[in-house]
Amino acid sequence: MTTATTTTRPYTLTLKAAKESANISQGNSKMPGSTFAQDSFACKVGSRLAKVKGSVCESCYARKIQKLRPSVNQGWSANYEKATRLIATNPTQWINACVFQINRIAEKTGESYHRWFDSGDIDSVAQLQAIVEVCLATPDISHWLPTREIAIVRQWQAQGGIVPSNLVIRLSAPMVDMQPVKGTNTSTVHKHKQPVGYACPARTQGNACGDCRACWDKSVANVSYPKH
Repeated sequence: MTTATTTTRPYTLTLKAAKESANISQGNSKMPGSTFAQDSFACKVGSRLAKVKGSVCESCYARKIQKLRPSVNQGWSANYEKATRLIATNPTQWINACVFQINRIAEKTGESYHRWFDSGDIDSVAQLQAIVEVCLATPDISHWLPTREIAIVRQWQAQGGIVPSNLVIRLSAPMVDMQPVKGTNTSTVHKHKQPVGYACPARTQGNACGDCRACWDKSVANVSYPKH
């Protein structure tokens, strides 16, 4: 594994050039700061869970959006293609593009928060390492990465991967009303049972984060989301 570094890189990108490598969005009105989305149909674990009754992916909102909105499907699919291609051939290009846009949006909005994968999930150990590099290069940004690709995270850790202080990786339980999986930071979905740990308040505030930042907070062990 390439050792993560906090070395400052020269960012001489234009926004257009950055978006040609990776598209970071400010368009999610439900949460603060910036987000990154890629093809939900490319999810490894999620694609299997989508066929399982009672799973958290059975009624995946991202897949519904991709089916209903061709432009969104095209954009998220392109983001996946760019990520997988560049991380395999020129990871620095992808990292720099993400860093440039995340910093730009934070400066523009005053919100120093970024969410990875409001659609899709980690594709590989290499992608997780590239994301970690982005986090290290944006130390003033709080990053949140929810994932069901637990095997990829475990493999990355086994290879010496260390979670940066400004990144929260939340390992997500695969089934509704399931207890949290083993991990420092986790998330669950509740429907018929009581929430475990911190209950996400979004449902009572327009399905938005509002002032809540629990998902980005390492001191919050488990966040439980109501099934919707």
